[in-house]
Amino acid sequence: MSGKSPGLESRLAAEIGAGGPIGFGRFMDYALYDPDFGYYATGASRVGKNGDYFTNVSLGPVYGEILAGQFLEMWHALGEPAEFSLLEQGANDGRLAGDILDALAGTPLGGVRLNIVEPHAALREAQKGGLCSRNVKWFERLEDLPEMCGIHFSNELFDAFPVHVVRSTGDSWVELRVDFKDGRFCWTEAPPGPGLAEKVSMFPKRPPGFTSEICTGFQDFFRILSEKIPRGFLLAVDYGLTTSALLEEHRREGTLRCYRNHRPDSRPLDEPGRKDITAHVNFSLLAEGADRAGWRLEKFTDQHHFLVGAATQMLRELEGAANSPKLRSLTSLLHPENMGRQFQAILFSKGVAPGFALSGFRYARDSDLPA
Repeated sequence: MSGKSPGLESRLAAEIGAGGPIGFGRFMDYALYDPDFGYYATGASRVGKNGDYFTNVSLGPVYGEILAGQFLEMWHALGEPAEFSLLEQGANDGRLAGDILDALAGTPLGGVRLNIVEPHAALREAQKGGLCSRNVKWFERLEDLPEMCGIHFSNELFDAFPVHVVRSTGDSWVELRVDFKDGRFCWTEAPPGPGLAEKVSMFPKRPPGFTSEICTGFQDFFRILSEKIPRGFLLAVDYGLTTSALLEEHRREGTLRCYRNHRPDSRPLDEPGRKDITAHVNFSLLAEGADRAGWRLEKFTDQHHFLVGAATQMLRELEGAANSPKLRSLTSLLHPENMGRQFQAILFSKGVAPGFALSGFRYARDSDLPA
């Protein structure tokens, strides 16, 4: 077998041998989340200079400080409820949560409860190392949460949702499924299944060979979250594009990528469990899933404009502080050629009266909304 994850490869090969080729979403779920061999489940994922990839959190606590300010604004928009909680998914090692709680200390939300949904024991232990003395509670599944009024937030959560891979024939679309032949995983074409067929039917025609990805898990996610947060917000920052942008001609190879030691590759079927697998978030499909579950799309903009709006006061205070570590971190987060335009911020609300204004979206335009 190829690669260095024989246990996981054997598990995948056995399932394919028993039932035939599997969707890439199933393969990706194994590669990232298998409890024994998955990249995230085992704690193999590494963030930062000595890891596999950078995130906003890698640049220091300034990002958490900015988000904390947005959470205070959301709390005011909700009428400053006494019972109020934060909820994070995709918390990785817990650094962002710690930065946010540090920034909220001394504010009206200084004692706020933070819930973390983390199904993997290795990551829960890593998070508890820095958060054990805080007002934090862990849950293995979103379904296990109690009902709450508050905010669900995430940084690069949805780009790790398993995706299906589809390819255009010119007149229609086929699904690329994963087979196992001659000791290696390989692609094979098949008609899209029912759930996937509904999504791909909304895609326009593209030239033969045009490849893209579709996540079918957004609707179930928002449905469960809707039951847990009858009143509150969801703020997500992630990298991705709208359907129309993802289907532009120069993206005919799709956005599926793998990362290890900061080196990307386009071989997602090789070495499952040993590297990160990710695809651009389709924010149009994300917004559709939220809408079907009763969430209202409020605003959508790129990270550059989001942070300029959210950090206006901070930028004023840092004027003339050229050597400030905080300013250097903020500059990297804002840079339009780096994270500033690659990442997007999207806000949904539920049970909240319209008319509030969140500073992070003061520069967002209605034309920016996913379509």
